[in-house]
Amino acid sequence: MVFRSPRPIIRCAWLCVVLAASGCSDRGSQRTQAPSAAASVRGAPSSPVQFVECAVASGLAFQHTNGGSPRKLFPETMTGGVMFWDYNGDGHLDAYFTNGKWLASPDTTVHPTDALFANQGDGTFRDVTLRAGVADTSYTNGCVAGDYDNDGDPDLYLANFGPNVLYRNEGDGLFTDQTRTAGLRDPRWSTSCAFFDYDRDGDLDLYVTNYVEYDLAKADQAAMPYVQNPSTYKGSTKGYPHPANFPPAPDALMRNEGNGRFVDVTQQVGMAGPPGNGLGVLAADFSGDGWPDVYVANDAEPNFLFLSNGDGTFREVGEISGTAYGQDGQREASMGVDAGDYDLDGDLDLTVINFQGEPNELYQNEGKGFFSNQTYPSGLGLITLSALGFGTNFLDYDNDTRLDLFVANGHVLDNVELFDQSTTYAQRNFLLRNQGPNAYGNFTFEEVGRSGGPGMDLVRVGRGTAVGDYDNDGDLDILVSNLGQQASLLRNDGGNANHWLQARLVGRRSNRDAVGAWVTARTDSVAQVQQVIAGRSYLSQSDLRLHFGLGTRTRVDRLEVRWPSGQVDTYADVAADQLVVLEEGQALRRGVR
Repeated sequence: MVFRSPRPIIRCAWLCVVLAASGCSDRGSQRTQAPSAAASVRGAPSSPVQFVECAVASGLAFQHTNGGSPRKLFPETMTGGVMFWDYNGDGHLDAYFTNGKWLASPDTTVHPTDALFANQGDGTFRDVTLRAGVADTSYTNGCVAGDYDNDGDPDLYLANFGPNVLYRNEGDGLFTDQTRTAGLRDPRWSTSCAFFDYDRDGDLDLYVTNYVEYDLAKADQAAMPYVQNPSTYKGSTKGYPHPANFPPAPDALMRNEGNGRFVDVTQQVGMAGPPGNGLGVLAADFSGDGWPDVYVANDAEPNFLFLSNGDGTFREVGEISGTAYGQDGQREASMGVDAGDYDLDGDLDLTVINFQGEPNELYQNEGKGFFSNQTYPSGLGLITLSALGFGTNFLDYDNDTRLDLFVANGHVLDNVELFDQSTTYAQRNFLLRNQGPNAYGNFTFEEVGRSGGPGMDLVRVGRGTAVGDYDNDGDLDILVSNLGQQASLLRNDGGNANHWLQARLVGRRSNRDAVGAWVTARTDSVAQVQQVIAGRSYLSQSDLRLHFGLGTRTRVDRLEVRWPSGQVDTYADVAADQLVVLEEGQALRRGVR
């Protein structure tokens, strides 16, 4: 049977959008339901997919606090992670937002916290932060979820400016702080983090990126601001500082011992090289050998690519692989990072988001640990050169089988006009549609945000991003954390005019979340590959369910799963327009929404 959502979903009334220029209305017609697989042919939508801002109307009234102050304390401009996850296992994606606080003048009466919103299954969310026990008051940057104890529910790790926090999900809607017991109380300035099973022993390990050594007691000393070309700065205007003012902080790989504790194995696995101002991290199998690799986006330092040696150790090959620098060999201010097979050739390619004046890089995977720079041949170079991006995601927003790109933009300097009048602090995000191969065989992208609905017209200070089908209607929605501002929930209207398939993976011999598992969906002559990845974009995580756009195809001829354990499962003739559960070594079953 094909899934149809039984619940009415809030639909935004276009007239209200035009008149009010913001928010959603719950007085419009019913939300388009998940399409039936009985429809034999489905082409491209008759009108472009429209993204509509629905955060406040859906109950996601989250106002980010960065503690901005005249002192221009560095963490104030670098925070803002977000996550789509199903923390209570009810089949509906919940939302988590990281939050800051006032570092310059701590307020003893007001304590901003991170926020957890439970999806009610009707298009709305409810704030359950206090009830769940995750009202963390740290200055939080990144977040990642993973079932580190393999008990069937996702746990939560927070990367902070200051000691990090691990919350264990007790399975009853409540979380308990297990940081000290687990040995994960890293006191440094941590940013992004990723769960993955680096040694393939069946449990999730943890990689934590750390940024710079920053002392609040010395924060008022003169520092070069974070401008596009620091070497030309001659003024005295105070702005948020450049990372070159501070020593870089080393990252950490923490091995899961299987008894609730983690140990630092950074040195012994070959990852303890020179530190590099880590901001984004991605743990995925870039070489296709079945072992997870790690890519780290470093700010104004060479990026790292740690390739697995297949025995639990790594070698750093960023420079050799072609992913350490920009096209001209320059160090770039890399922030967000994501991986996806945008050219449909069966391996994971990379995108890295950079500073204004530095294009967002696109590295095409050529196999065996080598990449070619496709930034300008793909069209991304000229499109992204003038913006400053942070979060990014590969996603097939129109379900046409090709991965598109979303980029959240926003400057670092809240007074940037005093340094550079060619740009602004708040910026419009990018929606980059994959056009497929051109006459020269290069897959190209077109920026279509201006025709992508009112949600793409927003001008805000974007940071972390996550994607997932929060309303279970068969197309991917986008969650954005905006620095010091209201969060954005961009609902996808019309992406489900094409067919789709979603898959939730459950490991048995492999880790329970199946992080690292590969899924190949074959339809006619098209083969799409995706990997389950925990931790991506900038300080953020997307839904661990895999989403395949199928275009006009009503069935998947063959689904193949390569599990981290090495087991391979195959499923034939799978109907489109449904969620399926793929459990290691078991028959396919229809998912519960």
